[in-house]
Amino acid sequence: MPTFAPVYSVRPSRRALPRIQNRDPKRRRGDTDKDDSEDDRLSSESDTDEELAIRGSQSVNKKDPYHVAGWPRNKPLPGANFPHAPVKSGMSTGLTIKEELAQLNPPIYVPSSHAPEGLSDSVKQRHLDNVTAILHKCMLAGDWDRASQAFGLILRTEIRGNPVDVRQNGLWLIGGELLMRRKYQAVEQQQVHSRTANHEDIETDEIAGTTAAGSIISDDGFKLARQYYERLILQYPHLQRAHHDAVNALAVYPVLFNVWIYEVHDRARRARRQMKSAQETSDHGSVSNADGSEGGEDTERKRNLLIIRRTELEQALHIVQRMDGIMVSPPYDTSTELLHQRGTMALWLSDMHRDISRAHTTSVDSSGTSSEDDSTMDLDTLEARASKKRHETQALSERNKARTIFIGLNAAGVEVSMDIMDAIEEDEDLSMNQGID
Repeated sequence: MPTFAPVYSVRPSRRALPRIQNRDPKRRRGDTDKDDSEDDRLSSESDTDEELAIRGSQSVNKKDPYHVAGWPRNKPLPGANFPHAPVKSGMSTGLTIKEELAQLNPPIYVPSSHAPEGLSDSVKQRHLDNVTAILHKCMLAGDWDRASQAFGLILRTEIRGNPVDVRQNGLWLIGGELLMRRKYQAVEQQQVHSRTANHEDIETDEIAGTTAAGSIISDDGFKLARQYYERLILQYPHLQRAHHDAVNALAVYPVLFNVWIYEVHDRARRARRQMKSAQETSDHGSVSNADGSEGGEDTERKRNLLIIRRTELEQALHIVQRMDGIMVSPPYDTSTELLHQRGTMALWLSDMHRDISRAHTTSVDSSGTSSEDDSTMDLDTLEARASKKRHETQALSERNKARTIFIGLNAAGVEVSMDIMDAIEEDEDLSMNQGID
């Protein structure tokens, strides 16, 4: 009798049910790797949770060097002198940059070990030495234009990135001299042409001799030099912390006053020389037979000389005012150079006051011998007498000031010229004799 399979599944028996439940399910080929990765992930998550739990239970020391550096404790520290940097390797034994530059043709740099004796270390230094030699050569030859060009090259030269300091080696003094002599050649040529046009005798003329000696400096040259020294004073003021040998305003002021004094004296000297040359030209052009005309010319000459002297005195007073304004404060009040200059200025002012006083004395004496009917003449005489008295007082005051200054300098050990001391002693004896009389 045939048997037929049932159309429904047979329910397992209770005895077979535990065996089926404990049986592992069949895996497919693609599910093996996925299951392994999932197991690893679950195990790592469990480990991480355990570490976090351990860390959370412990307090973190923020001052711990490992925590600050971010270096885990389970890793070994780096070697060497950690945390210090390793020792740098020694310099290469190859050629240095200076030696490589010295091997070029031509050499750009000559080291001291390879340079001959007396040769500078760099090409720029040698260039500066050569230009300086050219500068002094041109100044000795009187070629002031080329000397000015050489001085400009020196100022534009830079050595190792540093410009040339004009305070070194007396360059600042050379700069002032070049500024004074800048227009000297033009003035000299102009005077030579003027003398040639006037048919003057150059060999016997006093002006020609002075011009040939090169003592004429234009007013513009003096002005440029004084402005140059004024800028140096502002650029390099005197500071307490500065070295005592440093060039600053304390060293520039005496040079400024020397140039200023020379300017005033030279301007007055040129004015007197021009007046003398004009008088000689008028004497050669016209012959006077009357004695009265000669006396009138002499009076006119004295009047012109008095005007020149007064102008010179007025300009010198400006120098004294500037000098007195500076010497009221230290360290200028104890500067031996400024004190010596102030003493010589006092003697110069005294001489000018005396000359003007003598001129007024002559005018007063001449007016006293003439008729006194004219009221204008009496007024002029009174003014001349008052001016004479005032200038005598000023001359005596300046002499006393010069005596005080030079006696103090001599007592301090400063060398004072014997001519100055003799003049002071003579004035002192003269004043004592006048007091006795």
